[in-house]
Amino acid sequence: MADAFVDAYKTKHPEFAARADEARRDARLERLSSENLGLNQPGGDGDDVDTADAMLDAEARVVQEEFWRIVETDVESVRVEYGSDLDADVYGTGFAPTTCDSDSASTHHAWDFNELIHHPSNLLRVVGSDVPGLTRPWLYFGMLFSAFCWHVEDHYLGSVNYLHAGAPKTWYGVPGASADAFEDAVRVMVPGLLDAAPDLLHRLVTLVPPAALRDGHGVEVFQALQKPGEFVVTWPRAYHAGFSHGHNVGEAVNFGTAEWVSAGRSAVEGYARGVGKRDAVFSHDRMVVDTARDFARRLKDTSLSDSGGVVFAPWIRAVANTLRDELAVILREQEEGQRMLKTRGVRVERVADGDESGGVVDDEVCCASCKSMPHLATVRCVRCWSENEKLEVQKAIARARAEGKSVAGAAFAMLGGRKHGKPFAGAGGASNRYRARRDVARPVYCLRHGMEGCSHAPACRVLEVKQDVDAIKAVMEALR
Repeated sequence: MADAFVDAYKTKHPEFAARADEARRDARLERLSSENLGLNQPGGDGDDVDTADAMLDAEARVVQEEFWRIVETDVESVRVEYGSDLDADVYGTGFAPTTCDSDSASTHHAWDFNELIHHPSNLLRVVGSDVPGLTRPWLYFGMLFSAFCWHVEDHYLGSVNYLHAGAPKTWYGVPGASADAFEDAVRVMVPGLLDAAPDLLHRLVTLVPPAALRDGHGVEVFQALQKPGEFVVTWPRAYHAGFSHGHNVGEAVNFGTAEWVSAGRSAVEGYARGVGKRDAVFSHDRMVVDTARDFARRLKDTSLSDSGGVVFAPWIRAVANTLRDELAVILREQEEGQRMLKTRGVRVERVADGDESGGVVDDEVCCASCKSMPHLATVRCVRCWSENEKLEVQKAIARARAEGKSVAGAAFAMLGGRKHGKPFAGAGGASNRYRARRDVARPVYCLRHGMEGCSHAPACRVLEVKQDVDAIKAVMEALR
């Protein structure tokens, strides 16, 4: 289909096809005439790698002009397809396993993106390897003019992108330092769209010409042509966009190093303020605390194993300092937030982290007021949860009676198989189904918005604390 589309488009637009052929021909002639390359050399017929690259680059400029002609004008509508965000665990990775000569056992390809999550420098290893598109690679199948619009990665993470085969891709990138300037420029260029949809830049539906950003608003924009066998790496909070020049296959995954932590904090602040109205994908605070605890343990183990003393490399000390500084921010927020809620009369319950039977708030739930994921401490209104649960049970019973089904079974399913007010802690799907139904009927709030959501008295609210501030202080001390 992709190749047929190219042929059909060139037939419908002969001037485009002619310009592309002319660009390739001129590039070849220029390469031949440069230093008399290929004219008197055996095999130098102009088909060398450098000449092929020059021809490809020249054609790419013509394709780029045509792409933006379509985007910026209303002369015609062109429909293309893009196979994006395909889970590599389901559809297979482009990095095929390799077989060693010494034995027949296959091993992971050295560049397998599934292995990136296990790298010691990748902080996302704490998040886990089961988040599609974030810690698990995604595949992308493109065709001529299929585009990925301006966006940043979730949590302002970095990304690594590899083009396995096919036609090249044009990439446009804005440095993270110019992200604010980019957002300001877009607000000026399409104010009505952003007013109607604050998360517009997160929907991957906005294409703003790079020339307009650069010339009209002074935004730094860089461009690259990615060819098969090449990587493109985007850094934290670097807006990027691009399009394919024909049928191709790519693969991508996110990563986060210690240098990313400050950008991740900025993303969390944006989620907490509701900027963009986008949900957090994981708990930034939990990731930092768990990473710092693991890093501190490794430092201690290394020190104990060397009785003569150990001098850590500067980069190791820099990582420790970065994590300790971020823990200081988390500690301050936890102390101030918890103090405020306790002063208002909110009841405190301490829950062991990861104890399914101890607490009733999911590990991975977003604040109902903002979009942050407040794992370390969450607030909920017990009265709201109880009243809404009764309504759900009543509706389930009424629906069961109308359908001639078991009333007791419907009530039991709605309660998630619970006993004595606690979620069922055994294996199986009852507890999972109960937790999966968390929505606006069972709102959870972060410390910043703990008093929002309802008019019930503060005594009706519960503050569940999973990570004590003293434990955070201990990790900070261990990183010194």
